[in-house]
Amino acid sequence: MMQEFTQEMKNLMMDTIRDIHTVIPAKIESFDPDRCVASVLPYGKFKKPDGMMMDYPKISDVPVYVMQSGGQSATIAFPVKSGDECLLLFSEQTLDTWRTGAKSDTDLRFDLSNAVAIVGMFSKPNPLMKTAVEKDAVIIDRNGTRITLLPSGGVEIIGDTTIKGNLTVTEETNLNGPVTTGNDLNVSGNLNSSGSEMLAGNLVISGNITAGGAGTIGGMNMNTHTHTSSEAGYQTSGPN
Repeated sequence: MMQEFTQEMKNLMMDTIRDIHTVIPAKIESFDPDRCVASVLPYGKFKKPDGMMMDYPKISDVPVYVMQSGGQSATIAFPVKSGDECLLLFSEQTLDTWRTGAKSDTDLRFDLSNAVAIVGMFSKPNPLMKTAVEKDAVIIDRNGTRITLLPSGGVEIIGDTTIKGNLTVTEETNLNGPVTTGNDLNVSGNLNSSGSEMLAGNLVISGNITAGGAGTIGGMNMNTHTHTSSEAGYQTSGPN
């Protein structure tokens, strides 16, 4: 008799636990960037009360976690696309109050309808993680365009860079490639260049200028320009 009672209690507990969802890996089916919600398909199967195994259904209107703060004035945004994998977390309370502020009479604890998606967990490893560990660095990469924050405090940028605004440099600046700017360039240290620079704005340098390429400022080539004088008896000179 005790054995039968114990088995019944186990069955009751298993039936209760079966309806409690905690964490499930899933795949993005579609994403609505205007509402920041996705339709997702959880991996795996679940067992029905009759013992039949079934695939998880697609879950719609799942909020997608985005790194943001400061009243949404500070955000790191990246594209979310169909086929991306994610991790689903299931709230112990309905999300209705959080979404709209409306009170809900439903008691759907840990239900599939209360899922939140965290994008970024893929079953396939990312080779960039090996580079980050080897360099002890933070890496932001988009198809090879890369920003690497080194532990020494240095920053490496791979790819074309456009700066909309003034650029102020307080230490020595080494330019090994062509540089084009339509804004002011302020350099408090030395400026060393082996490329070609096109500057449409103002250039303010507190240190020395070394131009190994074709440095052009205001239409004047720093390596080929000459100095002229309207006064008699003065010689013109080339760059020095």
